[in-house]
Amino acid sequence: MAPFLLAAPIGGMLADLFPKKSLLITIDLLRVPFALSPLLVQGQEHLWIIYTGAFFLAAGDAFYSPVRMASIPALVKQDRLLYVNAIEQIMVGAVLVVGSSTGGIISYLFGLQAPFILDGISFMVSALFLIGLTIPSAEKSLKQSDPVESGPSTWKFIFGSAALLTFITIELTMPLANGVDNVLMSVYALEVFKMGDLGVGFIYGALGLGFIISSFFSNLLKRKLVPLIVIFIALEGLGHLILSSVPTFSHAIVAALFITFVGGISNICLSTLTMKIVPKSQQGHFFGLTEMISKTTMGISMGAAGFLLELFDPRTLSFWVGSTYVFFTIVYAILFSRVDLIKEKKQLRRM
Repeated sequence: MAPFLLAAPIGGMLADLFPKKSLLITIDLLRVPFALSPLLVQGQEHLWIIYTGAFFLAAGDAFYSPVRMASIPALVKQDRLLYVNAIEQIMVGAVLVVGSSTGGIISYLFGLQAPFILDGISFMVSALFLIGLTIPSAEKSLKQSDPVESGPSTWKFIFGSAALLTFITIELTMPLANGVDNVLMSVYALEVFKMGDLGVGFIYGALGLGFIISSFFSNLLKRKLVPLIVIFIALEGLGHLILSSVPTFSHAIVAALFITFVGGISNICLSTLTMKIVPKSQQGHFFGLTEMISKTTMGISMGAAGFLLELFDPRTLSFWVGSTYVFFTIVYAILFSRVDLIKEKKQLRRM
């Protein structure tokens, strides 16, 4: 998580200054040697290679994510953003369900080196796909006679908008609960229900399936995005409250599926609303900042979860996580009630 603190804002800034396609291809190719670096590990004396490779792969992701997110609105019409963000949830679910299990199977059949080789190849394949992509620039062409005025700084731009401050608040607070519940899922499988590694696989498979199912409901989410965000975050909290009292592991799997199903819908709505409100010329900066905030907060939250589990029973902690979601929902509802999104969108365009 550490590289996101510095790298994500820089990646966002670069996305608004340089061609996004070139940035995406360059970052993919630069990550290849770090993906292959674990192949050099022969013993404990080479452990530093693992940490170095992991650090720079995370840094690459921190650069890549805001550039990629800023590229989506540049490629997609606003009325189709909802469907693209729904596909994003399918991808997240596929990583959880297919990616993790496939990695385990390949390691078992072909040895531990095979997944690292495939990882390096995947970045090269990604770069090849991107070569054929054309990403329009968000900048408007200016005549020579037009005066060129510098816009406000990123921070002034954000603090001048109640809508953007609301989005920042959500990105800051939601990972506080998400980080704890990420840790709790493994704890439920391993300690609460004593299901071992197989249980961890099942529960994370259910989480991935929930994200995938949520994407198929995008056709029903065309309007009233703000109420849907608030309602489904509240339902996510309800899912954790249910999880805190489930009697069997099968019930826990259903609860986990429900949590990511409703969480996936709130993610689709929030991503779509953000892409519609934030001007394209500032999206790189904004997404870089939100990536930095959310990933850093997530890392702190996951670390804190370990300490909290030394003090509280997993079910008790799960109950408090659910209660925290519900509390955040009330805060978000109040913040959104004070924002005129149509007016904010026009004001941001003028800025």
